[in-house]
Amino acid sequence: STCRPAILSTDVAVFRRRHATMAAVMSAAAMSRAVAPRGGLGRKARAPCVHQMKVALRGGASASFRRSAASARRGGRVAAFTTRSVATPVDVRPIVTPRPDVAMPNMEDPWSDPKWVGVKWTVYRDVAYDLEPFLAKHPGGSWLLNLSIGRDCTALIESYHLRPEVASAHFRRLPKLVDFPVSAVPMSPRPNDSPLYNSIRERVRRELFPQEGKALHRMGGDGAAATIMATAVAAYCLYANAPGLLTGAFLGLAGAWIGLTIQHCGNHGAMSPKVWVNNALGLTDDLIGGSSLMWRYHHQVSHHIHCNDNALDQDVHTAMPLLRFDARQPKKWFHKYQHWYLFLAFPLMQVAFQIGDITGLVTRDCEGAKLHGATAMELATVVIGKIAHFGLLLGPLAVHSAGAVAAGVASFVAVQGMVLACTFAVSHNVAEAKVPEDTGGEAWERDWGVQQVVTSADWGDRVGNFFTGGLNLQVEHHLFPAICFVHYPAIRKIVAEEAAKVGVPYSTYRTLPAIFVEFMRFVKEMGSAEQIGDIAEPKHKNTSLCPIFAN
Repeated sequence: STCRPAILSTDVAVFRRRHATMAAVMSAAAMSRAVAPRGGLGRKARAPCVHQMKVALRGGASASFRRSAASARRGGRVAAFTTRSVATPVDVRPIVTPRPDVAMPNMEDPWSDPKWVGVKWTVYRDVAYDLEPFLAKHPGGSWLLNLSIGRDCTALIESYHLRPEVASAHFRRLPKLVDFPVSAVPMSPRPNDSPLYNSIRERVRRELFPQEGKALHRMGGDGAAATIMATAVAAYCLYANAPGLLTGAFLGLAGAWIGLTIQHCGNHGAMSPKVWVNNALGLTDDLIGGSSLMWRYHHQVSHHIHCNDNALDQDVHTAMPLLRFDARQPKKWFHKYQHWYLFLAFPLMQVAFQIGDITGLVTRDCEGAKLHGATAMELATVVIGKIAHFGLLLGPLAVHSAGAVAAGVASFVAVQGMVLACTFAVSHNVAEAKVPEDTGGEAWERDWGVQQVVTSADWGDRVGNFFTGGLNLQVEHHLFPAICFVHYPAIRKIVAEEAAKVGVPYSTYRTLPAIFVEFMRFVKEMGSAEQIGDIAEPKHKNTSLCPIFAN
């Protein structure tokens, strides 16, 4: 296959140069184990966890070093162990790709060039297109396609379409921007080039959704949506009539349920084949205190495409400096206490959302992705949503005391924040989901399907799936964000079987308490773990791209 011109143009010397440096990569694998059911936590399958460190050596000399590494529990005990590694000659190169919506170093900037500023451009597989003619015709709605504007949309498009041939056909009919500086736009991962992802998707299509063209994969969530909305309405009625700690807490639980399920699935365009239904359900995020617009850019453009990437996944780096969830991040003195103050920080998640949403509105940047495609109406939803949210929360002041309402608001904020934070955090922040070698190198070099599987961990099954909108089955959700969560339990069997065929670790826990225990252990370890460097070579490579560094 051919290389993308971006990699062979201006900075070819940087990419092709063989560094004379010697380096060492130390691997410390957390041992696979099965823990017998104890205290209701259940049996757990855990994949190996590998931590790597690059050690640059001067003058090409060999050296050895010792380092305390990850801990592995055997039979309920936690045993620390030390690994010895001897440096060997390897090729080392800089990781140069900036965030996906910033021009490559020393290249033309299409985001500031007047020729392209007014164009709704995107890049798909090395070709620039004008999306304007298709925005109003997009079957999933323009509000989802807007996410593709101003960036390489390859991973967004390919991960959202169960039938990739349909998306490719639409692109062939779009106007091409022949003289567009494609080389300046950082490359996106390419899900369709992942053998693992292709094998899983083919089986999902054949076994679960054999009737093509009927959008069955977006159906099935109506009953869940009705139940959740009815619960939220009931909770608000109780709060409005008797604001206080208990009713505020109940409203917080209902808000968290919305946040985990219908807003999440709706903003992915996966709750219904009808665009207006998905859009309406997505806007419930604004009612509970978030922003559906900011969430789409933060979650879909940043987190989903670059899961657990230390530089590109907003969920990894925005918790810093308060919380450290990756050994590649700098360690502060107070991080050794983070497993304690974590429970003070999580209830304030709602406050962090409010600040982040307003900041993102002003800067047109949610930290993980710039809002290049956001329309004036979408930006307005941030303000309108805040007015609606606080109007609902403070509405009972008309007939109830300020103290009672304040207690209810505080309880709502704390409970909703705690539930959302705990549920969101566990699946990507356990040892087996934090393997630097699987998120190393440039983002476009990795096997995207493998990355999604190894950077997530599942827990529970159908009950957890109902109450979390499929977020307990995080692997399946990351592979198929546009499929309604009710189908994830069936998909997980296919994922487990296909991953086993090619030897890719697939991690799963029986219950939420089981994975939460491992999450807390990981948080404590990250508080004291020494900082490691980025991995220059990804373990699972996208072999369809040009092997730039091959001999």
